[in-house]
Amino acid sequence: MNVSVRAGNRRLAANEGWALLNLKQVLCLLGIITASALFYLYTEVRGLDLSYQASQAASVQRELVELRRRLRVELNNLRSPERLEREGARLGLAPPPPERVRILK
Repeated sequence: MNVSVRAGNRRLAANEGWALLNLKQVLCLLGIITASALFYLYTEVRGLDLSYQASQAASVQRELVELRRRLRVELNNLRSPERLEREGARLGLAPPPPERVRILK
């Protein structure tokens, strides 16, 4: 009887080894699937974040282009000869007499 008990134990131990190996394989597979899912989620969230940043940068660029346009118009208005003559007259300045004008070559 001792021999039959030993043989039964051997088969039981052999089956446990396969079950343990299958459990390890299943856990490894679940780990790989979980890591893949986390990587996918990370890339999706990162993509959304970059898309949001690009949208914000485009909005800021549009605002800066409009500001540049307005500043150029203002600069042209400030440099206009008519405006300079008006401001000079307001401050009491007059054009110089012709003999005081020297033309540089």
